[in-house]
Amino acid sequence: MGKFIESMKVSFKQLFVYRWTFAMSVLTQPILLIVNLILFTSIYTYNNTTEIKGYTLEQIAWYSISLNIVNAFIWNNVAHDISRDIVSGDFAMHLLRPYPFFRFRLAESVASRIIAQFMDFLPGMVIYSLILFPHFLTPLSFIKYVPIALLASMVNYLFSFILGLTAMSLKNNTSIIWLNDLFIYIAGGAIIPMEFYPDWLNRILDFLPFKYIIYWPIQFFLNKETIRPPEMMLRIVLLELLWIVVLYIIYKIMWKTVTKKFCSAGG
Repeated sequence: MGKFIESMKVSFKQLFVYRWTFAMSVLTQPILLIVNLILFTSIYTYNNTTEIKGYTLEQIAWYSISLNIVNAFIWNNVAHDISRDIVSGDFAMHLLRPYPFFRFRLAESVASRIIAQFMDFLPGMVIYSLILFPHFLTPLSFIKYVPIALLASMVNYLFSFILGLTAMSLKNNTSIIWLNDLFIYIAGGAIIPMEFYPDWLNRILDFLPFKYIIYWPIQFFLNKETIRPPEMMLRIVLLELLWIVVLYIIYKIMWKTVTKKFCSAGG
């Protein structure tokens, strides 16, 4: 545990150099909220309704902003970092270190998300709330949201780690990573709510991890789980834990294969 904390401290120092990157998102995201508010106000007024697909005007206007809120918990750059390490040869140095590479990257990811809470999430919530106050958000709904988001963060980390390891076979997997990011946004409901997707597509996506990375954390943040059965939170938590176990097993298998290939390639 001590080495994990020390790795986080090093990451804090490195990431704080890029503090203005966090600040820029806080300045640009309110523009999206204002645009959403104007657009959806017109749509709701034209249809003479207070709710569409189960979303109030406040919730649908906050939907895109909620992705930024969720990203403060789940985002990582692990796939790109691992790919760079493999292509550049720095991966060999990581293997020689006494601290496991998996935990080292995890410590970096945790450190970046802690910084994001103070430089992205908290300032963002204040600014967004001044534009459109989230009346839907309650202390209880936020308490429910946090564990869902933390588990989603681990699912996303494992998935990203596995994707990064594909650079050992593909050499340059940058295009695959970018396509994957786009697919996660679509399959995870980051662009539009999944209630607007066809039922058959939603049933397919239920068997993939992407909804549990983005869609469900957004649902709990928007306090949408109140319209679903009380046991829904337990079900989502169990499914997230299941994906963590599945992805961890896949990571262990890939790690053994990758390290063997890397050693044989190195001599």
